Amino acid sequence: MISEGEMLFQLGAVMLLAFLGAVLASRFKQSVMIGYIVIGIFLGPYIHISAFGLDYSGIVNDMTLINAMSQIGLILLLFFIGLDFSVARLTRTRTPALILAFINISLSMFMGFVVGQLFGWPLIDTFFLAGVMAMNSTAIAAKSLIDMKRTSNPESELIMAFEVIGTFVAMMMLMVMSGIATTGAREPRNLLDMAIGIGAFFTFFAFLSLVIIPRVLPRFEKIQSDEMFILFSLGLIFIVAAIAEVSFVPPIIGAFFIGTVFANSKIAKRLETKLTSFKDAFVAIFFISFGMMIDPANFQTIIPMLLVAIPLVLLSDVIVAPIVMFFMGYSSKAATAVGTTIAGRAEESVLFASLGSKVQAPSSAKGGELMPFAGAFCFIMSALTPVLMRRSSRMASMFSRIMPRRIVFGASLISRTLSKTILPSNFPTFQRARKTGMALIAFFIVIVLILVANDWLFWAAAVAGGIIALLLYEYARREMAAIVNQANYSNLGLAESLPRPPVTNLVSGMVGGAVFAILLIAVVWRFYWYASLLVLLGYLLFCIWALVRAADKLDFTPSSVEGRSTGKRVVLPRKTSLCTPEHTALLNRMAASDIKFRSRMLRRSLDDTDPRL
Repeated sequence: MISEGEMLFQLGAVMLLAFLGAVLASRFKQSVMIGYIVIGIFLGPYIHISAFGLDYSGIVNDMTLINAMSQIGLILLLFFIGLDFSVARLTRTRTPALILAFINISLSMFMGFVVGQLFGWPLIDTFFLAGVMAMNSTAIAAKSLIDMKRTSNPESELIMAFEVIGTFVAMMMLMVMSGIATTGAREPRNLLDMAIGIGAFFTFFAFLSLVIIPRVLPRFEKIQSDEMFILFSLGLIFIVAAIAEVSFVPPIIGAFFIGTVFANSKIAKRLETKLTSFKDAFVAIFFISFGMMIDPANFQTIIPMLLVAIPLVLLSDVIVAPIVMFFMGYSSKAATAVGTTIAGRAEESVLFASLGSKVQAPSSAKGGELMPFAGAFCFIMSALTPVLMRRSSRMASMFSRIMPRRIVFGASLISRTLSKTILPSNFPTFQRARKTGMALIAFFIVIVLILVANDWLFWAAAVAGGIIALLLYEYARREMAAIVNQANYSNLGLAESLPRPPVTNLVSGMVGGAVFAILLIAVVWRFYWYASLLVLLGYLLFCIWALVRAADKLDFTPSSVEGRSTGKRVVLPRKTSLCTPEHTALLNRMAASDIKFRSRMLRRSLDDTDPRL
């Protein structure tokens, strides 16, 4: 038990040094979170420095008060995240955002499991390690978009919708994984108690949001006194968090959900204005307390993990995510901008590390390494994100130059096809693939069963997964055939009379191959985890073969016009009566190096032959 004077000194030192850390982080154009964590390491009980005969062992040794204040900061942070959670952001870009979130989070989680298995981590600790690696930072993405004045870019709407979905997924994962952290076992009795508690909490939350809040909100809006408004707001937040804790749900999840209740209300802006100062102060203490729990002696043990984890996450965010975006119909520059923006890691990853360090299971042995790994990982990724964003256009141009033309042409066919049903449009041409969507939901449930079930239930889920995968392929083939038959590929240099089956087979084959690859990875992971990497490699080779084969089937000749693939012959619009065979021959002779010059020649030739121009 520390004395009152020592407690006040520690609190004052924490606040002043937090200010210093925030100033230094801002000076170096980094997130203030990084400054808070570094200050926390310097203040914590694990720091030991000896120099010139002097020893320093940290200022804060009893963290009781700091931990209590950090818990308050965490609850307020999640309340504000819920307050910013807007379903309206999902309405226009929900389909591409959902697809990108599913693929990106799943792939990053998978890579986290690979890293954990590679370094011999227990399964429970590997869950939290995968969460640290997979959770993108909403704060860093939003701040980077504002700092670089990209909020009005077309892809920014998709980025924020993606972050909203990622935040919701993170909260659901934290809710489930908290059962592992608190019970320390997966006994049926514990799972039943947790399920009953979660069900009771959601019942209470539904009653609160549908019955209580709508009736209390008009009276709440009439409160004129700021003091009374703040007291009522904080009391409601902490009461809901306490009820969540009693119901085996993390209190931060309760705070998040009560924030979503007020997200679209009239008092949302007033809540944000009046409580922001409280939130900022206590959140700073949370990140400082996180830094205090990091033992610098563990840094040398996590360096090999960082050298593996960071390239894998960059591969997922900066390479795979833009490819997925391009396939869905976005331009290469917009796709690369999305990938570089979502690469940041911050508060969500810290939440997973903080929860993972409290695991009480006997098989947990890596909680001490998880904290320094998360701190260093977030620091490096948050530092790389602005650099990658500033170079996103250059990276897109580089990828366009080095990518083989046949592969780019095949990818453009997929992009042109999927954009008709995925990209938002005020005039949708094709009906959404409802059967495919329902089958994907069923497939996701089956994959979860494969990962958690044992004995006969595992094999039954595997067989069901194979049947659903076949149905998904058949549904995708039929629905893609309808789209391909109506789509216009003239912008790729192909005539309207091009054979459609190769395009249908390419798109449906890529979709079906991805489904079967996911199923195989889930099955073989239970027996030989490294075999899942061979499955991924096999799917990559299949994709390359399919793209090249489609180009050959369509008699494609590699050429490039400003980074775009074209077909073997240029096909002019049928209704253009001004174009003679000589003009067509001139177009077919055009090369990438003199495209602008020959375009002017053609224009002058048309001007001379028809006075109407």
